[in-house]
This record gives sequence, structure tokens and C-alpha cells, in this order.
Amino acid sequence: MEVSGKRRDPDLNKGSDDTTVYCQPCEEEGKRSVAQGFCQTCQEYMCDPCIKAHKKFKVSRNHIMLSKDMMPSFYPSTKQSDIGVTEYCKTHPNEMIKFYCPTISDLGCGDCVVIGHRSCKVDYIADVSKDFTNGREFRELEPSIKREEDLISGCISKVMKLFEEVEQQSKYVIDRLRKFRAEINTYLDRREKELLGNIQKVKTDDESVLTELKTDCELAKNGLVTTRTELTSGDVPDNQRYVTARRAQKELREIHDKMEKMAGRMKVRRCRFFKDADTEGLLESKMGIGTLAVAGEFVLRLYIQICPWVPVPGLSTVTWKKEADINVRMTQDKETCWISSSALISPGLFLLADCNNNCVKMVDLSSRTVTARLQLPGQPWDVCVLADDQAAVTFTINSMIQLLSTKGGQLSRGKEIKVSPECRGITSYNNRLYVLYKSNPRIEVMTLDGHIISTFQTDDKKRQLFQAPYYLTVSASTPPTLYVSDFSANTVLQLSLDGEVLREYRDEQFTCPRSVVEVGPGQMLVCGMDSNNVMLLMETDGKMTEILGEKDGLAVPNSVTFCPHTRAIVVGMFCHDSLKVFHSNRQKFHYMS
Repeated sequence: MEVSGKRRDPDLNKGSDDTTVYCQPCEEEGKRSVAQGFCQTCQEYMCDPCIKAHKKFKVSRNHIMLSKDMMPSFYPSTKQSDIGVTEYCKTHPNEMIKFYCPTISDLGCGDCVVIGHRSCKVDYIADVSKDFTNGREFRELEPSIKREEDLISGCISKVMKLFEEVEQQSKYVIDRLRKFRAEINTYLDRREKELLGNIQKVKTDDESVLTELKTDCELAKNGLVTTRTELTSGDVPDNQRYVTARRAQKELREIHDKMEKMAGRMKVRRCRFFKDADTEGLLESKMGIGTLAVAGEFVLRLYIQICPWVPVPGLSTVTWKKEADINVRMTQDKETCWISSSALISPGLFLLADCNNNCVKMVDLSSRTVTARLQLPGQPWDVCVLADDQAAVTFTINSMIQLLSTKGGQLSRGKEIKVSPECRGITSYNNRLYVLYKSNPRIEVMTLDGHIISTFQTDDKKRQLFQAPYYLTVSASTPPTLYVSDFSANTVLQLSLDGEVLREYRDEQFTCPRSVVEVGPGQMLVCGMDSNNVMLLMETDGKMTEILGEKDGLAVPNSVTFCPHTRAIVVGMFCHDSLKVFHSNRQKFHYMS
């Protein structure tokens, strides 16, 4: 594209030579100083102090500054030139932006075009600006900006919520620390009191023995003094002196016997205080009282709630690398673990239902450890994550749904919802619970308070929808739909949120389906318990493809969860103490629109 030569802006030739021009930055501050120069980049007149300050800062030191004899002697007109008012080029600060390169979406001046866009088809702004501002692309720009503003506003709102979470978490952790410290102080005070009591008891008992011994000695001594006085007194007749002497001989023998016995009593216990090795080690420990560990994350679920059109990973072309298993067996567990269900709480943090040990557990994928455990009143079957750091767990025998809190990486029990027997799968959408029953197979749609809104049991021809349904989930499709795994029918059934049957999925390589989990719009992962595999279900073509199988070490898989943030698939197996973990061997996924 041919580029015209540089032209001086005709507006710069206007004005009179005797016009006094004043410093514009000073005028904005209410001062009046005669201009001594002109910044051609900023299009401003400046006095000497402003010129010096302008040259001092890095951002403006390379601006084109005209001296007083070279500067225009008038204020530049705001009249548009032949290309209209734009702005100065960042690469060439003394040149106006005049061109746009659609190839790389770049704006530039004539110098930019000559240097970097010789082979590009470049638009001259003066020629295309009017049609552009009157066209569809310009009209759609404002709504796009508005959407992004809404997205950012949502992000700010979420960030503010996380500020609250940080504050609450800090208070919670400090309270736990100080409570534990108080418990330690109480324990130490109690032990000190016990030890002081023991010391006092030894002291009292020994003093009692010594007091008794001292009393016996003093009585014996007093008797001897009395006898000696009678023997040496001149007023005592010989007969009496004889009696006294014979009595004294007997008493001396008795006293001698007593003294021998006293010699055995002439002792006390020697006490020493020995420091407890564990307590002494605590004083030398750098981790005394406890440690602070990161147990998961507070996540901005921004794209799910605000931006549903964000693309999701396509797993059909991904291969998986097996990582080391994660042991989820804990000392409190009395049976072999059976992870009947799992759900993603936040990136890399999973909630597990351990059916055999009547508990739920929290597992951190990064540290590969169980970070929390909560004992439950029965055998949990399925778990799902709710809003506001909550989760729900179903019990097949107890006929109830237990709400849980997962706040701060801790697990605690909340409200109980009474339901019918044989409650199995559970999922949630739009503040509604979708609960699946194996007995009298059906889905109940209920509020978080347990109020049943509707029931799906038969199709429009009054035929039973399910044989033995175990698990279900809601997809992020438009509109959203339900997916139900039917253990006896070897199928995955797709339903509308009104209970209408949309499609049935089955495959020869897939038998006895268990856990089903959404990967993204139109993509599901589902376990084949008897076929020992994990299948990828695709809405687009209605097909199921095995992505993990016996070759990958799967044996009776029961639960599956996918974490898009860490690109990991986590599989729990029947009566197995470990989780199978698989990562994508690609740095990035291929994305679907």
C-alpha cells in the first residue's frame, strides 16, 4: 500500500505572531506562566519548570519538545484535519495514527505501515471510519463491552466475597489456635496441680512419721530424766531407790528395743521431678502447638455463573497418563474403603463418600492426602456440591439426605432432610435437588427444605422410565438436561428438566453403569462397573467411547470425577483403599465451541 508523505497539520499555521501563549499545565492549577516551549507529543504549551519536569520522568522524557522560537505562537485549533482527530502513535510519538491493519488488529502511523506492514492490506482510517461507525460491527461493540463490564463487575463481586472468606477464615483459624492454646493451658494447669498435690502428700506423710518418731523419743527421754532424778536424790530411801533402779533396768531394755525399731523408722522418701520427654521435645519443636496448612481453595466460580459460553475441554482426542494411586484409608477406618461417589469442591479438592466406613472425606490432589474426615450416622451413597460451601449426601438405609458444610476445608453436619427409602443418586441445579430412588424407580425434584415439587417416573406412554437407576447429574447444555445411569438396563438416559426422555445411550463395551459426571456441555464421563472402564459420552454424535479400561488398572470402578483445572480424572473402585488418578499428557486441551 502506498503511503503519502508527511504533511504539516494546516491548523498549526493559524494564529498571530504577537499572541501570548501561556503554560497549559499551570493554567489547570490556576496559575499563569508564559510558555517557553511546546510538547508536540502532548500538544501542550509549557513553562520552563514544567518542561524540566516533563523531561525528568521516564514516560515523557522522549517526547518531542519544541523550543520557544520553534513553537506555534497560538493555541492549536480543535478543528479536524483531513483524517480527523485520532491520537499520537506510541511507536512514533510525533506522528498521528492514520492506519489500521486488520491482519494483526494493529493501529499505526505512516512510519509503522512503511516499516512493518508492507505486505499487509492496510485500511486508511479517513476512508473507512465513517462506514465502520455506521456499521454492524460498531453497533455490536457496545453490547460486547457491556458484557465484559458485567463480567468484571461479577469478578469484583466475587473478589469482595473472597475478601470476606479470607477474613472469616483468618478469624476461624485464630479462634481454633487460641482455643487449642487454652486447652493446653488448662491441661498444664491440671497436671501442675496434680503434681503439686502429689508433692504435698509425700511431704505431709513424711512429716507425720517424723512427728510421731519425735514424740516417741521425747517421751522416752522424759522417762529417763525422771528415773535418773530418783536414783540420784538423797531424799529417796534405799528401799525406794532399789525399786527405782530395778524398774530403770527394765525400762532401759525396753527403750533399747524401741530405739532399734526407731532406727528402722528413721527415714523419709527422696523425691525428684523428671521432665516428660514429649513435653520437653515440644519446647524444642519448631511446630509446637500445630502447623498451618493450605486445605483447598476458595474458588471464583465465575465462568459457570456469569459466562456460560466459555469453551470447555474436548476429551475425545486426549490420551491419559496414569499417576501414582492416592491412599484414602485412615486410622479411624475399620473396613476397606468403598468410594461410592465423589464430587469436585474446588480445583484439585474432592469430596468422597466412603460407603464401607460410614464417612465422607476430603482429598487434596496436590498433596495427595486426606485433609478432612467426618463420621456419618449411616452408609453414604452419593454426594453433590451445593452453593455457599455446602454439600449433600444420600443414605440408602437411613432414608435421609444429610447437608454438610465444607467451609474452610473442614467438614461438619448440617440439616437432615427425610426422604423415602432406597434413596440413591443426587444432583442439584438452580437451588433444586434431583433425587434418584432405586426402589419404585423415580426422580423427585425438591427444594433444599425437602418439599417435593415434581416426580419423574414414567414416559408419555406411561412406561416405566428406569429399571435400577443409581446415579444422575445435570449437564451444562443449552437447555440443561439430566443424565441418569441405569445399572440393570446398561444405559444412560438423557431427560429434560421436565422429565421428558430425549435420548438413550448404550454401547457393547459398556455394562452396569455407575457414577456419571459432567465434563462440559455435551460431554459426560460414566463408569462401567462390570466392563471395568470409563466411557466418554458425546451429545454431538450420540456415541460412547472408552477412554480408560482394564489396561489402565481399573477393576470394578464405582465413581469418577473430572477436574478441568488440573486436567485430572479420579476414579474410585469397589472395596479399594486407593483412588486411581489420570492426567492429560497434553499441556493444553483442544477446545470445543
